[in-house]
Amino acid sequence: MKKIFTLIAVLGILSGASMMAQDFPSDPGTLTVSLSLAAIDQATEDTIPGYAPDGSGSYAAGQTMTIVAKDIPGYTFLRWSDEQTAQSRSITLNESMALNAIYRHNEYTITFLDATGETLTSKSYFYGDTIEVPQDPEKQGDAQYSYQFTGWNPTVPETVSTSQTFTPQFEQITNQYEIRFLDRDEETVLQVDTLAYGTMPQFNGSLPNDTIDGIVYTWAGWTPELHEVNSDETYVARYTEASLAFTVTIILGDQEPTTQTVQWGNTISLEAQDNTEQHFLRWSDGSEEAIRQVTIYSDTTFRAEYGPSFVDISVAANQWTFFCLPQPMTGDGWSSDMFVTTELAGVKWGAYNGAVRAQAKSGWETPATFNATQGYIIYSTQAGRLRLNIYPENLMQDELTIPLASYEAEFEQNANWNFVGNPYNTVITPQSYSISGIQDASAFVWDGVGYTNTLVEELTLQPLQAFFIQAEEESELSFAGANSPAPARRTAQVEENSRIDIQATAGAYTDKTRVLFRTNSSVKYEAGRDAAKFMTATAPIQMYFLDVDNIECAQMVRPAGDDALHLGYALLNAGTIELNMPVYADDYELYDALTNSTYSLSETVSIYSEKGTFNNRLSLRPIKKVSTAIDNSSAAVTTAKLIINGQLFLIRDSKMFTVQGLEVK
Repeated sequence: MKKIFTLIAVLGILSGASMMAQDFPSDPGTLTVSLSLAAIDQATEDTIPGYAPDGSGSYAAGQTMTIVAKDIPGYTFLRWSDEQTAQSRSITLNESMALNAIYRHNEYTITFLDATGETLTSKSYFYGDTIEVPQDPEKQGDAQYSYQFTGWNPTVPETVSTSQTFTPQFEQITNQYEIRFLDRDEETVLQVDTLAYGTMPQFNGSLPNDTIDGIVYTWAGWTPELHEVNSDETYVARYTEASLAFTVTIILGDQEPTTQTVQWGNTISLEAQDNTEQHFLRWSDGSEEAIRQVTIYSDTTFRAEYGPSFVDISVAANQWTFFCLPQPMTGDGWSSDMFVTTELAGVKWGAYNGAVRAQAKSGWETPATFNATQGYIIYSTQAGRLRLNIYPENLMQDELTIPLASYEAEFEQNANWNFVGNPYNTVITPQSYSISGIQDASAFVWDGVGYTNTLVEELTLQPLQAFFIQAEEESELSFAGANSPAPARRTAQVEENSRIDIQATAGAYTDKTRVLFRTNSSVKYEAGRDAAKFMTATAPIQMYFLDVDNIECAQMVRPAGDDALHLGYALLNAGTIELNMPVYADDYELYDALTNSTYSLSETVSIYSEKGTFNNRLSLRPIKKVSTAIDNSSAAVTTAKLIINGQLFLIRDSKMFTVQGLEVK
């Protein structure tokens, strides 16, 4: 510099120009220069803040230093403003200077591809620009699969830092299809499924068979044929058609069935003929036309029901059989030609005439004609049947009232017997009849062995069964009839009864009887000597009761009271008597005067007896009136039996008695 300044000074002098002394530094060796460095964007000529090369400042003139253009993200160094291209260089500062590092702003290409790999969008960005992401691309599916966009690969950043290509990603989804099954009308939906592509459909419902107007539609498959799922599909049921035929079975009574095949809607003839033993009643479908035309719409069985052309009454051998006839058939009675005695022998007829009976006569008479509602008795030495030649359904059906007569007699308790019966060929229950004019009327019914005594309003009658009613005054017995409502019940209150049934057995023989206790009974009237006599077929043993007049009588009604009831019996042979006495009153017990023992009636009582008639050995005692001399707790006292030289003795309380009751000392 000194040389330059000297040269300038010399030249200045030589040129004749004047120069002032203050134009020169006092110390030319201390001259300084300034250096200004900057980073410049070539395109915009704007300064890039923060990235100027280091070294800007003041320096001694002539100083040499190194300057470096910085690396700037997103920019590329091009040159210095003095056209030097080295990014790092040395400079000598001979004068003040401004030196710029020139940069190019990097530009990048961002490309988005579509599902086929073709370019969806492609755009240039400067470093740091925000990337514009296109709408989600779609991928074309096929019958089997559809695709759902799930994102880009790689993940799209927010700003540009380099050139990149982004590929779309898709989820593969197997397609589902609706499969419908329709009936042949193409409207009735039988089944709907949603199935995946490639699945084989399956119908899980009932096969849609049908029958219309005699045509059978039988399922035969689907249209189209079932195939693997590849789209929505509708299958329609396919049928074969056939005319419907049915089997008709005809059964005439007990004959072998006959069958025939009949097409739907065709008509056939039915014909049921009577035979000698039976007559046509009805067909199984309720029709009473013996000859008829019927149209067939299904498998059908027609059974012709037959009924007997007669009514049979069973007759036992060597026993009474009580019966009653319904309404008159000819004139005022039944003619003899209406009766047929089948398999019977030694037949005898009888009728119990109440008036005759009231005069204490035999009561038997052979009927010239058989009157309706009258009771009758038939006897045969051989079992068989009494046949009435009439259709059973033609017997009494309507309402019927039977008058009951009151008769005078030598004995008050012997009067007023009526022998009547059930005029219907059906069972009659107490709800089907009523009685007027009699309070608590007693009825006696023959059971083939003996009589059963009961209240009329508790009586169930078998078909055509006859029985006795003892009427104190004129009254009526009314039946409702088979097709009529039950008659109104009379309003009188029936007294409550207690009852003891007694069954006595001795060896192979059995007798049965019954005692009824009623508060409003009359001793003479209902416990008199004309009470129904007890009897058995063989009669080896006779159980009876002794009334207040010591009269032997079998089943009867007694006044309810505190007195004991003596039981008598007649035994043809010695043996053990078993007394089976179900007690409904629960307040009586059996007393044996021979052994001085008291027995509960809730169990079977066994008593040994010699043959003979015994009137004073056994009695029924009300428990509350048992003598205090008898310990009531000693019921069923054990009595030992001892046989000495073939003779039986009884031992009780260390004492020995004969069976006649005599104590052996």
